[in-house]
Amino acid sequence: MNKIKNSSMFFLWAGAAISITEIYTGGIIAPLGIIKGLSAILIGHLIGTLFLAFGGYISFKGKKNAMDKVKDSFGGYGTKVVSILNVLQLVAWSAIMIIQGARVVSAQIKIPLSISIFAVGIIVFLWSFWFNNYTKKVNDISVIILIVICILMFLGIHGGTGNIKIGGSVSFTTAVEMAIAMPVSWLPLIGDYSKDGKSGKGVFLSSFFGYFIGSILMYALGLYITVFTGMDIIQFLSSKGIIASLIVLLATVTTTFVDICSAAISSKQIYNYKDENRVTFVFCLISILIAFVFPMENYQNFLLIIGSVFVPVYTVVIIDYILKRTCKLNINFIAAFSAIFGVIAYNYFTNNNLGIPTVFTFLSVMIVYYIGTLLQSKIGKYSFKI
Repeated sequence: MNKIKNSSMFFLWAGAAISITEIYTGGIIAPLGIIKGLSAILIGHLIGTLFLAFGGYISFKGKKNAMDKVKDSFGGYGTKVVSILNVLQLVAWSAIMIIQGARVVSAQIKIPLSISIFAVGIIVFLWSFWFNNYTKKVNDISVIILIVICILMFLGIHGGTGNIKIGGSVSFTTAVEMAIAMPVSWLPLIGDYSKDGKSGKGVFLSSFFGYFIGSILMYALGLYITVFTGMDIIQFLSSKGIIASLIVLLATVTTTFVDICSAAISSKQIYNYKDENRVTFVFCLISILIAFVFPMENYQNFLLIIGSVFVPVYTVVIIDYILKRTCKLNINFIAAFSAIFGVIAYNYFTNNNLGIPTVFTFLSVMIVYYIGTLLQSKIGKYSFKI
C-alpha cells in the first residue's frame, strides 16, 4: 500500500465511523435522553478514540501492522491466538454492517433481503479492491458526501418533542462503555493503515479527529432519531426514500471494506499467502453468509465482548511500547496471563456496573503486567530484549 496522506487518513477513519451500525448504537442509548445520552457519547468517544489513535501511532513508529505490533508483546504463538480472535470479530462486524445496510436497501427498492445482502457484499469487495489497488480519492469524496448528507438529515429530523417514551433501559456507564467499544474495536487493525502514514503527529491527529467526528455524528444521529421520532433506526431510514439508501450504501462500504482488508492482513499471522485479493474475496463471501444468520438481538453483548478482549491485549502492547520492550520468545506468558486477567476483570466490572470497565481494566492490567515483568526479571527468566 502506498503512503497515505493525512487528509486521506482522516477520511479513512471518518468513513469507518460513518455507518448504520453506529447510528443503531446511538439509538440503543436513547432511553437516557438527549443530555445524558450525548454526555455518555462524548465521554466514551474521548476515551476510546484516544486508545485508537495511540494504537495507530505505535504502529507508525514501528512501521509494523497491528498484529506485528501485538507479536512484539505476545510472541509468535500468542499473536496467532489474538489474530484468530481479530479475524473472527472483523468478519462478524462485516456481517453486521452488511445485514444492516441490506435491510434498508431491500426496503427501499423492494427486492428480497437475500439479494440485497449479496449485492451489498459484492460492492464491499469491489470497494476494497479499488482502495488497495488503485486510488483512495473515491473513498475521500464519498466520505465528504456522507458527512454533508448526514448533517442535512440532522436538520430534517422532526415529528416529536424529545419527550417520546423510549422502551428498554440502559445505564449511563453501559452507554459510555458502548461508546468506547466502537473505536476500541478498530484497535487491532488501525496499524494496518497508520503504518503507511506520512508522520507520527499526522497519523495520531488525523485518525483521532476523523473517527471522533464521524462516530459522534453517527451516535448523535441515532440518539436524535429515536428520541425525537420514537421510530426504529431501520424504520426511520426506510421512510426517507432513495437518499437514505445512498447514505446506507456508501456508509456500509466505507466502513466494511476496512474490516475485510484487515481480516485478510491479520490472517497472514495464521496462514501465509500471496494473493490478498483472493483472500479478501473469501472473507467477503464468509461475511455475506454470516449475515443471513447473525443474531442482531445480541448486538450489544457483541460490542462489550470486543472491549473485554482487545482492551487488555492493547494495554500490554502500549506498556511494552512505552518501556521499549520486545518479546523474544514464541509466547510471553506474563502478557498472556495479564490479558486473560484483563478479560475476567472487564467482565466483572461490567456485570457489577462498577465504574467505566475499560478504564478500570486498563489500570488493572497495567499494574498486573508491570508487576509480573518485574518478578520475571528478578528470577532471571527474561522474555524481553530491552
